[in-house]
Amino acid sequence: MISAVQNGDVYEIRFRYDPVLVQLIKSVSGKRWNPDGKFWTLPVDKLGFFINLLKGTIYQNKIVIQSQEHINENSSIDATLNIPQIDVSDWKFLIKRGAQPFSHQIDFMRYAIDRYQRGYSSGFILGDEQGLGKTIETINLAAYEKKRLKYKHCLIICCVNSSKYNWKNEIFEHTRGRTDGYILGTRKKRDQSFKYATGNKERLEDLITGHMYGDTSAPELPYFIITNIESIRMREGKSYPIADKIIDMIMKNELNMIAIDEIHKNASPSSLQGKQLIRIKERTASRCEWIPITGTPIVNKPTDVYIPLKLIDGHRYKSFYTWCKQFCMYGGYGDHEIIGYKNIPMLKGMLQNNMIRRLKSSVLDLPSKIHIDEYVDNTPYQNALEEKLIAEALAHADEISSSLNPMVKFLRLRQINGSPELVDENLKLDQDYIKKNAKLKRLLEILEDIHLRGEKVVIYSNWVEPLRTLYRFISAKYKVCAFTGSMKEADRQKHKQVFIENPNYTIMLGTIGALGTTHTLTVANNIIFYDEPWTATDKVQAEDRCHRLGTTKGLNIYTLMSKNTIDERVHNIVYDKEAVSGFIVDGKLDFKNNPGLVYKLLGKESER
Repeated sequence: MISAVQNGDVYEIRFRYDPVLVQLIKSVSGKRWNPDGKFWTLPVDKLGFFINLLKGTIYQNKIVIQSQEHINENSSIDATLNIPQIDVSDWKFLIKRGAQPFSHQIDFMRYAIDRYQRGYSSGFILGDEQGLGKTIETINLAAYEKKRLKYKHCLIICCVNSSKYNWKNEIFEHTRGRTDGYILGTRKKRDQSFKYATGNKERLEDLITGHMYGDTSAPELPYFIITNIESIRMREGKSYPIADKIIDMIMKNELNMIAIDEIHKNASPSSLQGKQLIRIKERTASRCEWIPITGTPIVNKPTDVYIPLKLIDGHRYKSFYTWCKQFCMYGGYGDHEIIGYKNIPMLKGMLQNNMIRRLKSSVLDLPSKIHIDEYVDNTPYQNALEEKLIAEALAHADEISSSLNPMVKFLRLRQINGSPELVDENLKLDQDYIKKNAKLKRLLEILEDIHLRGEKVVIYSNWVEPLRTLYRFISAKYKVCAFTGSMKEADRQKHKQVFIENPNYTIMLGTIGALGTTHTLTVANNIIFYDEPWTATDKVQAEDRCHRLGTTKGLNIYTLMSKNTIDERVHNIVYDKEAVSGFIVDGKLDFKNNPGLVYKLLGKESER
């Protein structure tokens, strides 16, 4: 057993004499031997390096740490329960026709107003669980501040690009057509229809002119303006024109609120867009109210919450470097690899003092989710393909484990289970195809049961190509819609609208990347995962497209898995039995610190 006890700015390391351990600790810079006490000391910031040296050895799980830094101590955000009883009867809550605000949405307004009245004018984090109406709450707060404080503009920055269309639609819907959200870069075509910019030139023109469509003869920009997170990293030489214009608008009191949707995605402090968010904040100080929005605040991953807290003046750390020194443990080559976290209770306190967080279970009586794992036995044809690919993978197992993206190496193996034609180019998509694809055969059986019940269903896949095959076979019997990243935006939105409004179109095919976040698809009370995503968070987000405000029935969630294949092994590790085994770090499969993981996924642990 190895004992590591913190004593001020050092850790005292004690263990029975072991020449291997002695050699390991001698390789740590700053170590010292205390001959009187017969123990080693390590600087506090070198413990992580030492722990990393123990990984993969017989000593890995034999270190006991006593620390004031709360090393790798887990924590979770508590729900916000104490809402000040502020009178908000003078505010007519904006919500779509035929609906009434929930009590937790009224409480959100009370929380926001009370916070502002207590002098916290830089904003707060909106961390309500997914499905509780964070978009509606943000729209109402922005509209309230426009009325109360004469705000000129509210900018919505979407970290998931496609969600900008959802914001535009919901602003129009919940204001009952009295106002609309304008997506920067929108242009009118000759037939008076609209197209949306793929580049940043048009977005910048809108901000510079202050008018829609980049046309000074067109109406001025409305109160709500919407853009994607990537736009603020637009660069010309050494300048960032869109970020600079945002700064200019804030300083001139033309932009007063910025809401950042899904801020935990695509806005890391090391990314170019993350750095521009920080620059905007530093240049404008507290002149703007920020509302970072996330349904999944990860208190145990401090790197995700540095920017949200900085934007709202929730901490005073001058740099991301000093922040990481406070909350991250470093080890590995050059001491640059984050191997764990510390001081999480301190971080939790920062978040809870600056966040409103409510859970579905405590504020809404939403119908329950019913998870149904559907196992199928692969056909002999699929088994033969699998054996061939496994043999190839085993021959290169070490290369896979050390590659930058090991999961890509398993792509073809996963596709065998649901789309073998992507592996065998000679396989024809004829009537005999179904006999060779066990998962598709079972999918068609489930669809038949769903249609007998008169219900709608959303079918997810990680990839576009399997959905093309599904569409070919399913559309022969049912009316089908689709929503993937490879489709034109106008076509995607049309398909989504048809699925929601037309009772004859009962099936929606979608990729998890394009359809798994921001959308509301509560017309369906069935979800089928044709294949599972690599992370549990992505799956939960996709499930919640059909499990949100407006849900009136229980949600059936089917997961199709081929028995005794990589499907089942991924499911057992990521979603079920083995999630606590150390194979998962920050929600992802950790190949680097688990060299045997490749063999485990291939079902060949004994051959290692």
